[in-house]
Amino acid sequence: MTGPLGGLILRPWFDRLALAAMVKGYFPLSRLWAAAEAAGEDAETFFSEVPMAPLAGAAKDRLQDALKEAAARRSDAVRAEQEWRGVLFDAGASADPGATEKHRRRAIAHSMHSRGLFRPWRKQASPVRFSTVPPAEAHARFGHHLQDPPQAFQPESAVVEVSRPVASNGVIERWLRFDCPHDGVGGTAWAHVFEPEGGFDHTIVLCHGVGMEAEVWGEGYHMAPPFVARGLRVIEPEAPWHSRRRPLGHHGGEPFMANGLAGAIEMFGCHVREIGALVGWAHETSDGKVAVGGISLGALNSQLAVAHAGSWPEVMRPDAALFVTTTDRLDHVAWDSGFSKGFKGAAELSQAGWTREISQDWLPLLAPVGEPGIAPDRIVMALGTADNITPYASGGAFAKRWRIPPENLLETWQGHFSKALGLGHNPAPIERLCAILRS
Repeated sequence: MTGPLGGLILRPWFDRLALAAMVKGYFPLSRLWAAAEAAGEDAETFFSEVPMAPLAGAAKDRLQDALKEAAARRSDAVRAEQEWRGVLFDAGASADPGATEKHRRRAIAHSMHSRGLFRPWRKQASPVRFSTVPPAEAHARFGHHLQDPPQAFQPESAVVEVSRPVASNGVIERWLRFDCPHDGVGGTAWAHVFEPEGGFDHTIVLCHGVGMEAEVWGEGYHMAPPFVARGLRVIEPEAPWHSRRRPLGHHGGEPFMANGLAGAIEMFGCHVREIGALVGWAHETSDGKVAVGGISLGALNSQLAVAHAGSWPEVMRPDAALFVTTTDRLDHVAWDSGFSKGFKGAAELSQAGWTREISQDWLPLLAPVGEPGIAPDRIVMALGTADNITPYASGGAFAKRWRIPPENLLETWQGHFSKALGLGHNPAPIERLCAILRS
């Protein structure tokens, strides 16, 4: 994708194929895989968890074999993860952290690939098992935040535990963990840190998109390499409901989509505060500047951090930002985007009692409705003019509203996925951010 062929492939036609592959392929397989995780080797529980019509005869026997294999792989992955935690976070452990990390990656990726075992039943599964929260319940849970939206995103200092380092191919990797500051999600927040072996000058907290779980898919899925190659330290946090934070029986990011706008409110309220805590850790562990940013869902989270950073403690305020494929109109995403139409999210919202007008009332908890908390000339936006996932029309209007300078607004004739993948082929947004950090 980084060579000349990438320039031909990564155009809007690629996005149409990518969206169809996700809606009809990857996410239905993920739903089956998640149901298998909850069911173990019990076929009847699996049918209920998907949900799908029960099988019989040879088809059920074949499914039983798939469940058994998936359960075995999952057990191996769980053991590898537990061993990894014991070795990486114990300074006195005798085992080699590099070898332990390689074993963890292989075992967990092998388990993730067990999605393929359920390919014969792909067409019987929906991409998402919806449980859309109706407006009245959302108001009972989150309505008090509408009285003071900034308080919903106020970060807190975190006691961050740092793993032993792992060096590979000129990069030093570490992992961070700390208590999640949000009652609704709970548990432990995680982040993966990448540093150039020869040292770094500045840092970026770089957030991933929905369902993008590089930490559990093995090699080659991280966003960090092009930034590290340019001398930056990269912190990749794991978003709520992804990777190690994924609830049993759900695929990566599924609750964010399944719960409707309430899922987004809960996600942002948790992850934005975690971004602030990571910015604070980055400032405390280096003398350089700290940027925030991300792709798609990662951009939506990090732009909320920028919107509210003006009221944050100084150590937690980012110095710059990079948003790739973004918009400030989450109501447009919920009702009109290719994602919403493909996954039938808008229909589920309507059935639960939501309307466009009601969803707009919640924008203070979903979108950066005010002014940025840092200077606009320190914000880079990379937009695809054919993007219909975070629709370009509202993304372009957002850039204008926040007065992003022309040199920081980098637009190309690409869609949502081709724009993000195209950063390897056309790294101008990354280079522009580096120039801002070093100015």
